[in-house]
Amino acid sequence: MRKQILSITTAFLLTLIAVAQCGAQQNAMTVNIPFAFEVGNKLLPAGEYQVRRVSSGDETVQLIRQSDGEASTIVLTMAVERTGKAPSPSLVFNRYGNDYFLREIWTGNTQGRLLHKSAREKELAKTTGGVGVEVALLARALSAKS
Repeated sequence: MRKQILSITTAFLLTLIAVAQCGAQQNAMTVNIPFAFEVGNKLLPAGEYQVRRVSSGDETVQLIRQSDGEASTIVLTMAVERTGKAPSPSLVFNRYGNDYFLREIWTGNTQGRLLHKSAREKELAKTTGGVGVEVALLARALSAKS
């Protein structure tokens, strides 16, 4: 009897771990960014990036890593929700002149992630009268093999 309970408990825990890993993979995506951009206080070069949450249980912390591994950063985010149809997986940037700042991460459902504005972005927004241009880049979801 004890062996049966242990076997059932082990199978249940392995199922929970597998589901958590699949969920983490579903939120991972890749996007080609044709311009240098800022995330927090870090300037990242143009290139192909992978975006994924760091922890399978919490989407607050996101990893943004260049596909070749040359550049990466970890950023804290806040939940944001969009009503209506779920947006395509995408990254949304604020552009002030030639300066781009990552603003939102959308993984293809109605809940996305909003990034905090850096001091530099706040200053640029202030000097331009708060007028920035929104730039959205479509992303593709990474498969479980990625």
